[in-house]
Amino acid sequence: MTDKNYRQWQVLHYVWDNLSDFKNRWIMLPGIHTIQFGKDESPIDIYVNEYINASDFKAQPVFFTGAISSRGDKKGPFFSGLGLTNNKKLPLIAVADPSLDDDASLSLAWYTGGPTDNFTANLLATLTVLQESLKRELIFIGGSGGGFAALNIASRFKGDSTALVWNPQTDIYEYAERFVKAYLRSRFNFAFATLGSPDWKQFCKSRTDSKVHTHVLRSQTLTAPRRVIYLQNSADWHRSKHLKPLWSMTTQKELQEGINSLDDNHIVFVREFAEGHAPPPSTLIGSLLEQLMDLSMNAKDLKF
Repeated sequence: MTDKNYRQWQVLHYVWDNLSDFKNRWIMLPGIHTIQFGKDESPIDIYVNEYINASDFKAQPVFFTGAISSRGDKKGPFFSGLGLTNNKKLPLIAVADPSLDDDASLSLAWYTGGPTDNFTANLLATLTVLQESLKRELIFIGGSGGGFAALNIASRFKGDSTALVWNPQTDIYEYAERFVKAYLRSRFNFAFATLGSPDWKQFCKSRTDSKVHTHVLRSQTLTAPRRVIYLQNSADWHRSKHLKPLWSMTTQKELQEGINSLDDNHIVFVREFAEGHAPPPSTLIGSLLEQLMDLSMNAKDLKF
């Protein structure tokens, strides 16, 4: 495990012995909270901003991080959403991916955890505690790899939730090969020779999919959360490789340019929000998030 640099965030850091300890004593303190889960389990780091204590919010943004660009010697934990929520004076919970702390050479791990831990279950339990404490609907937010995590967690979360994602992966194995192979080496210890073989994808998939969630290709992904807003750049290759398979599993409707509605609260919007795989403008994400903080806002009535 690599050393973490908590000081870089310049906030108070709290360490909790277990989830029960956190639940009973965190009292909505802003800062970084590290929750321990026992031997052989990765601790979960969450960042909470100063607006967490505001009493007038009925929804709670939860951000997931995508790939860490030009990681170099950067140390985790890595959090997203700070600038956007602070500018809008909205409460923030940002979740770090512990796999990036285990391996300094890794820049993306999709929040899957590893083959021998219970990361997804631990994260869902943590989010349940947060929802019960805050009494707010959780809005899971992320793009690209963070979008995969947001969809995966939102579709498995038992409480009321919203998913706001852009250009997400829906199948890890269909992402850029170098990122996928780096992840497989780091999390599953696959040999270079294995990853260099012609059938590497099929071989590895048969050994990983019983241990972690490497795809969200399930009909409930787009329908299980109370609201889903899925933004997809028109010219991004993710449209055909990631969105189309998920859409086809969910409905027989044709996927078209513009707003594709499953119903009033579950939409996929295909438009050239940005070039290629670039994220939509932060002004758009901020505007959508502000609108979604109103629980009575239906996805179909959002102003883009």
